[in-house]
Amino acid sequence: ARWNKETINASLTVIEEEADRLTHLIDNLLDASRLQAGGLQLNLSTVRLDKLAAGLVRKFQNQTDKHELNVRFPADFPAIEADEERLRQALSNLISNAIKYSPEGGPVTISGRVAQREAVVTVADLGAGLPTGELERVFDRFHRAATSATESAQGAGLGLYLARAVIEAHDGRIWVHSDPGQGAAFHFSLPLEE
Repeated sequence: ARWNKETINASLTVIEEEADRLTHLIDNLLDASRLQAGGLQLNLSTVRLDKLAAGLVRKFQNQTDKHELNVRFPADFPAIEADEERLRQALSNLISNAIKYSPEGGPVTISGRVAQREAVVTVADLGAGLPTGELERVFDRFHRAATSATESAQGAGLGLYLARAVIEAHDGRIWVHSDPGQGAAFHFSLPLEE
């Protein structure tokens, strides 16, 4: 059988997306194993979270045309000392999660602010949200919240666990606010240098 160009391109797109998904899953599994074996190593450098978020949004926007991704940071958002690759991983997991559980066409917003000598980043969506009983367990390893949205969503329940580990390794905090049916907002804060 001969395939037309559109079928070939569509098939290649699916193959590329699945390869990316599997690579991400393997990376998360390896990092979860490293955590169990003794924690994360951090390679500190100066990091601009606003630039990091903008780069990730460009990457994710190329992977989905079904969501509106927005980045909102003040122009004077400060740089921090952190491990850029680890923060990229944590923020990528939060954005991926927001896309996964948002309805088609739903906005996902990544924003930043400074509060009490901390850089605070929020990833918010307008998806199904989380049941109240799930909020405390959502960062547990292999945990997947029991919502109708999780039935079709793929994942191993490691993304939020790893995001928490990365943020806590930087002496930061991570938390979620969600009302069922109103979406979820995942926040993390990292200390600013004195």
